[in-house]
Amino acid sequence: MKHDQCQKRKKTTIDIKKRNKSAQESKGLAVIPYVQGLSETAESILRKYGINTAMNPYRTLRQLLVHPKDQRTVEQNGECVYRIPCHNCDCTYIGKTGRNYGKRQEEHRKEVDSISNRTFTRSDRKSRAAEMNKSAITDHVAKENHVINWSGAKILERGHRKTRQVKESIWIRKEPTCMNRDGGAYSLPTAYDRLLVTCSTSTSRDHKPNEARRWRAKRRN
Repeated sequence: MKHDQCQKRKKTTIDIKKRNKSAQESKGLAVIPYVQGLSETAESILRKYGINTAMNPYRTLRQLLVHPKDQRTVEQNGECVYRIPCHNCDCTYIGKTGRNYGKRQEEHRKEVDSISNRTFTRSDRKSRAAEMNKSAITDHVAKENHVINWSGAKILERGHRKTRQVKESIWIRKEPTCMNRDGGAYSLPTAYDRLLVTCSTSTSRDHKPNEARRWRAKRRN
């Protein structure tokens, strides 16, 4: 009986020494996803180089079964910077909103429809074009009698309030033919103009650098 207890103690002591020795000789721990047949092989290879391994499940039941939220549509997104193009010309409108993008676009559409669905005489249209509406999109429709390409509208950037202001100003500067009345809520230094024109002309075939430069000069004057 005593002999068995002594043997167990010796075995335990040897196991502890082996663990301590392996821990001292270990060069680190690698956490790898468990794939049957591959993870065991990788573990044996890493063990030869003194690297311990820990297995991580590749997919859990929670990932497979639990989907608490449906994916949001584009219209349901908020806190974004967006672009709305004109159907008849190259002009675009750059806007930002902290609310639901779909609701903000609906507000634009209602104001535009209030003008486009009405019948004006030539004098009425001139007087209407001279008025300033809530949105620059409505001003463009009233002055040019153009149609807005709502299906071509899209979200450009996302971010919190200050980030949206900066990104809106950047996109307004990048657009050579922009409907916006001003340069955005953030006062972006003119030193960035050359860089932004270069970026916009290199990423889009429709941008024309000469027109963009003339437009920048006109806005500064």
